[in-house]
Amino acid sequence: MVTVPAEDQLSIVRDDVISLEDDTAPRVDDRAEHVAESLRDAFVDAFNARDVDGALAVTAPDVECAESAGDGAAALSAFLVGVWERHPGVVLTAGELDGEACAVAWLPDEDGCWSRAALVTLAVADGLLDVIALPDDVDGLDRVLAVEPAGDELDDWLGWAE
Repeated sequence: MVTVPAEDQLSIVRDDVISLEDDTAPRVDDRAEHVAESLRDAFVDAFNARDVDGALAVTAPDVECAESAGDGAAALSAFLVGVWERHPGVVLTAGELDGEACAVAWLPDEDGCWSRAALVTLAVADGLLDVIALPDDVDGLDRVLAVEPAGDELDDWLGWAE
């Protein structure tokens, strides 16, 4: 739209002229990125709450989990429970790698210092997570933008063990 000044301090608004500066509608890529971030955040929250049902709620029924013995909800459930049993202190935080939503798994040491343990990549299809993978990507794990676990949120996440 373009506003054209007229006499008597009135303006005529022409909607037949498109101005790129006025284009504020979200682009498809922006919406897809927002969906991926929202799904990642919900998955991270469910993972840290040790909530299998919450994690499954944001994943496709035939979710592919490369590190499990198969695909689908049952395989993902078994994989998550196995991770929590082997590493009771593990938490995820949201991350971004090369412009893509991902997560980082963190493990505490005996002094309470956190170390990056794994990069968790995610793929979205039809509004759900359909691939969850832990690639063997040391460079990616170093480059991913993620915040170390800390604060009240960490207390909430670790409260499940009490």
